[in-house]
Amino acid sequence: MRALFFSMLFFFCHQAQAAYYDVLPKGVRNFTYRYIQTSQVGGSYNSSGKFEGYNVNANINADSIRGIISAVDTYLDTLSAADYAAFSFGTFEGSAKSKVSAHAFGMGYGLTNRLTAYAFIPYYMAVVDLNLNRTVKGRNNVGTAIQIEDLPEVDARLIQSLFVNYFGYKPLGKWEAKDFGDTEVGAMYQLSKGRRGGVLVNIGAIVPTGREDDANTLQDIGFGEGHWSAFFELGGGYRFNVWWSVDAWGRYTYQFPFKRTERLPDSLSFPVTSRSGQVKINPGNKYQLNLQNTLHWSDQWTTSLLYTYDKKNLDDYSSAFAISDEYLESNTNETTHTARINLGFSTVSLYKRKKFVAPLDINLAAQSIFSGVNVPKYERYDLEFRLYF
Repeated sequence: MRALFFSMLFFFCHQAQAAYYDVLPKGVRNFTYRYIQTSQVGGSYNSSGKFEGYNVNANINADSIRGIISAVDTYLDTLSAADYAAFSFGTFEGSAKSKVSAHAFGMGYGLTNRLTAYAFIPYYMAVVDLNLNRTVKGRNNVGTAIQIEDLPEVDARLIQSLFVNYFGYKPLGKWEAKDFGDTEVGAMYQLSKGRRGGVLVNIGAIVPTGREDDANTLQDIGFGEGHWSAFFELGGGYRFNVWWSVDAWGRYTYQFPFKRTERLPDSLSFPVTSRSGQVKINPGNKYQLNLQNTLHWSDQWTTSLLYTYDKKNLDDYSSAFAISDEYLESNTNETTHTARINLGFSTVSLYKRKKFVAPLDINLAAQSIFSGVNVPKYERYDLEFRLYF
């Protein structure tokens, strides 16, 4: 379920009403609140870029069910070594769907007329439903030939016991959590600004304040990545006329190596395992490119369309087991293509003319991941308020 983790901090620190390269005036503060809601997340784009649902598959062998049902234990004791090794009580599949929302809070401060410091943090609320289904119907078999008579069918109770008592996972089913995510801190410096355009550089770090994915809970979603990152961002914009402007920027993120305890699969085809241990992880670095077109209907109203391309390199795992490293590293590279539309309303110009009580921005946005590799597929909806004081 770790593939369900995704960032909901996208496009948080920049002002939707102003140009990309604008910063806060010296001594001016900004408070931002954003509510974020996703559609139901039922699957992801796989390594070939095709959509597939979130599934966990397992084969129920002799060792995994011993001690759960006495009738099965009695039967297993009568088997030869070869039949015992070949025994299969069928296979099952767990399908998962999730929904995530977040409250995000940000603060900015104009240190000079060209330099703004900022920080923001999200608070997540997530629900995951994991349903269990038998994937092989009909009679149970030993190997491919011997019929098992008078033995109970595989049901949810047996599968739950298999995961909890044999593999040592926490119970399957519905999972809910509320907690903070990772914090971004940074400083934006306006390199230049002219009558029609400008250039800005943004440097900062991602602080691991979010809760991590629990390796012992299959349906868990981590709200943080568990390690420090540093980023460098550069971009600019140009105002062609009173109606139309274009902004473009790119970000490079370096992810620092770290250690944590992971489940260590002993098979490339069957990731569920009772084995765990410490792993050193060197996360793949990230690259992001953004292109935004904005229509300025008036001093108060704007509409913008943003395209974002994200890419993440493969992770590098190092543990005591090479086959575990190979499995954990697989499909950790990511590519995302996202489209976002934003409708903005600003009272800043009205406030300057003493026609409104406070300078603020209100934004409504919707975005969709329409293509990708090894990333969740979902739609996202934002409501944002920015207050300047």
